[in-house]
Amino acid sequence: MSQISTKLLEHFSNDFAQLLETEYDYNIIVKIGNQNFKLHSLILYQRSSFFRKELSTATKKNNIIEITLTHTSVESFKILIN
Repeated sequence: MSQISTKLLEHFSNDFAQLLETEYDYNIIVKIGNQNFKLHSLILYQRSSFFRKELSTATKKNNIIEITLTHTSVESFKILIN
């Protein structure tokens, strides 16, 4: 891989990772306990077969999908999304 390709891939990866840190244009709210996480379906869909299944059957309200997780701790979920 050329140096230019490597740098482009690195920049793309960093841009993608920043989506985890921003609420801009989010389309999912994951509720765990009393905390809400505003996320992007694209990331969850690509990272997790569980969320692929959830997203395939979810309904939108005002263009936002809400998913409530009852058997997951906030700490575990933070590890999962990072």
